[in-house]
Amino acid sequence: MLFRSCEILGRPLQLRRIDGGLRAYLNICSHRHCLLTDLPHGNAPRIVCQYHGWEYAADGKVAKVPDGGCFKPFDRENARLQTFPVETCGELVFVRLAAEGPSLRDHLGDWFDRVAASFAAPYKCNWRYAADFACNWKIPVENTVETYHLPFIHPTTLGGFGLIPEEAQKHHLENRSTTLVYDLGRDSEPVKKQRQVVGWLGGGTTTDQYVHHHVFPNLVFTFSDLFTYCQVYLPTGPTTSTTSAWMFSLDGTNRNPFARVIARLAARHGVKANSAIQREDASVFAAQQRGLAATPFKGCIGTREERIWCFHQYLRHSLATR
Repeated sequence: MLFRSCEILGRPLQLRRIDGGLRAYLNICSHRHCLLTDLPHGNAPRIVCQYHGWEYAADGKVAKVPDGGCFKPFDRENARLQTFPVETCGELVFVRLAAEGPSLRDHLGDWFDRVAASFAAPYKCNWRYAADFACNWKIPVENTVETYHLPFIHPTTLGGFGLIPEEAQKHHLENRSTTLVYDLGRDSEPVKKQRQVVGWLGGGTTTDQYVHHHVFPNLVFTFSDLFTYCQVYLPTGPTTSTTSAWMFSLDGTNRNPFARVIARLAARHGVKANSAIQREDASVFAAQQRGLAATPFKGCIGTREERIWCFHQYLRHSLATR
């Protein structure tokens, strides 16, 4: 059985493919609390603890205890592995840590089908990114939901856009999400080239739009005709955080040699550009954290940053109801 280990909010998890489906377990043995495995991924037919060899069945129950007689009487039910609900959307995998909660479709709402279509064929995952930040997790979230910083933080990668005219971008503000829709303009050279590449790959009709969707509190999707991104931000402490991101690029439906070369070149371009953008954004996070710790100001936000205001409102409401 294929497995992958990860950690979410301090909880080590093990995801396994069993009988064609995915299951998630707390990656901790109930015996002496050792990680079942500290390998990042692998293929093992059984769920066995690396320390004393305790073995668990697919439902999490203890299946085998070496020299089990020395544990009698033994409460197998209370020694079972903790399991978590797993759902997929396209090729993205989501784990719910809470015992109760909405389904993934309910959580994503009307965006579920768009995410499912944009993170599966004819799109292909070509890049995975992970980084740690010396700042609170809300700082990179606030950064990603505003375009005001583009000419200053991204002078070579995105600076060419300058300050995007406010009338060219639409903000959709909801209770649990916000969205930026930016019409790139059919007559610009980058859009013309993108439309040409999509045609070569057999990607169908183009939208000529950049869409950025923030699902509160920490999940972000980005959509364009050639690339889609999924990124999540997680706290690791009051002033530290981590991020994981995945880029899918259009692989298309045309399988001729020319289209295959174009698909690889497009993916390579997306990886290079997005890697640089991530580095540029991260360059200011520590300075933002240090400033927040010592500021005498209340701060202010403009209309270009109204999605930050909605994010703050969500946090205030969520904290007030706890």
